[in-house]
Amino acid sequence: MKAAEPAFPPHHLKDIFAPVAQAQGPRFAIALSGGGDSMALLRLALLWRNTPREIVALTVDHGLRQGSDAEALQVKDWCALLGIEHHTLAWQHGPLASGLQAKARQARYDLLTAWCAAHGVDLLLTAHTAEDQAETVAMRQARTASPRSLAAIWPETQWNGIRILRPLLAERREALRGLLRNLHQPWAEDPANRNESFERVRIRASTPPLTLAALAAASQAEITAARAAAAHWLETSITIAATGMLQFTAAGFAALTPLVRDEVLLQMISLAGGSAPDLAKRKTLTAWLCASEAGRRTLGGVLFAKRKRDVIVAREAARIATGEAPLSPTHPILWDQRFHITGPEGSSVTSMNACKQLKRIAEIPAAVWAGLPVVRLGHEVLAFPQGASHPQVKIEFSKKLS
Repeated sequence: MKAAEPAFPPHHLKDIFAPVAQAQGPRFAIALSGGGDSMALLRLALLWRNTPREIVALTVDHGLRQGSDAEALQVKDWCALLGIEHHTLAWQHGPLASGLQAKARQARYDLLTAWCAAHGVDLLLTAHTAEDQAETVAMRQARTASPRSLAAIWPETQWNGIRILRPLLAERREALRGLLRNLHQPWAEDPANRNESFERVRIRASTPPLTLAALAAASQAEITAARAAAAHWLETSITIAATGMLQFTAAGFAALTPLVRDEVLLQMISLAGGSAPDLAKRKTLTAWLCASEAGRRTLGGVLFAKRKRDVIVAREAARIATGEAPLSPTHPILWDQRFHITGPEGSSVTSMNACKQLKRIAEIPAAVWAGLPVVRLGHEVLAFPQGASHPQVKIEFSKKLS
């Protein structure tokens, strides 16, 4: 008897996995909980490729309830029947008093991406669906109307340097389960999906309309456009010195739309070697940058110095790691997330803040000077940006405008 055809025609499979087809690596990983969505993703990947050796399945055992280890073993058995390599990753943790789902999510992605990085796999697929998208938007709508928040689940993100693709964001849960039934493929139901102490479970019970998924797509399009506008403004409206100092006009920044201003601010903080602060703090700094008041503010490890017309952005020197980092003549190190540096054997790099014997060059603002890298051999200064140079030292500002 001929087996029932899966409910996904070949051209649809090609569309679903188009981003995966463009990836460079020989293998990709699938986050496989054993639930209906992730099992469907696994079976769809096999229908698309029909080559199990290209796929590795990773199951995270959160260890939060009795029997989770047995469930992971069941998933491993299902993979064995399909010829799929499978690994279980156990989350080691102590007592968890609050924020259980957020902590579990963080741990899950950390474990999955760490395994991928350690095994040369640069692409991880997860099985988020249209319903997951709608539920996420519904939860966030209760708190905010920010496009950045309502964008919810993106089709592609990165976590610890690993690309994460979500090829099923346009697919319905019931259609995926229909596929599994046609293939006689069992799946597991997570008891946590019935626990109404979790917000997502309560939202799911209310069946949010799938139009909310369309709202996420619209928000993502708005943010993508804002990022493009921010990239253009950064390319045309700021200067970046060899010292890593950024400079722009306050009036030009104030003329941008709020969403573009926020994108510009995030990129400038990254360019200056800082880390992204939360939205409330970014809004406070943005309001100050758009006001007439001069002065200095810090945010995310970055200093903003506002004068009459211009704003200077520099690394906050006090946030630079202390001590000296050894250098190599052949293998550049990334110092303070800002400079690629090579130096002769025995040399090292530290911050100007820790090297007091040099007199500041007048053209370099004091705040910028304090955060410069200094290459030394013993007590002898070999090189620093816009100052001393040495034929065996190379110091390059690493950040590029995106």
